[in-house]
Amino acid sequence: MVTKDLLQKMKDAGCIAVWFGVEAGSQRVIDAMGKGFTANKTKKAFKLAKEVGLITIASVVFGFPDETRESAMETIKLVEEIDPDDIGYYIATPYPGTPMADNVIKMGWLRVADFDKYDTATPIFELPNLSMQELREIREQAFHRFYLRSRYVLRMFAKGGTYGFSATRTAFAHLLRATKSKLHRP
Repeated sequence: MVTKDLLQKMKDAGCIAVWFGVEAGSQRVIDAMGKGFTANKTKKAFKLAKEVGLITIASVVFGFPDETRESAMETIKLVEEIDPDDIGYYIATPYPGTPMADNVIKMGWLRVADFDKYDTATPIFELPNLSMQELREIREQAFHRFYLRSRYVLRMFAKGGTYGFSATRTAFAHLLRATKSKLHRP
């Protein structure tokens, strides 16, 4: 359990950032993952970390079995609400020997069997309610929405230094990709 006292001790010991496993914004998906926490606890943890003055980073997984477009949008909204300093958006990957892999294979969803192609950025299985292509698009949209928020860009620009410059550059790269994507649509 994250407490303000724990976070303060971390800060006092020299910690400058904390990376939280947000996982999802839909309680149904969080429960399906077996994580044992709530979205409200996630919100509280981010609030406390910010009060202490730590940089906050959110780790999110799209495409877990039971994911839908609607639950993915709930996740994007939660991330916007907790407003972390940085984000990691990942795709659920059923590594061999895990319960998730067993379930994906049992359900007949696996589309990529070559383990060398497994990463956390590319879908390798098809969900009944969410195609691999839709999942790619949701992840890309989530990155764009995160990095192109004026609040984010201004905050990072104001930080200056290497971190602020790098974050501003990332936001600009997403702006270019989003623009290019819109120009190439029929």
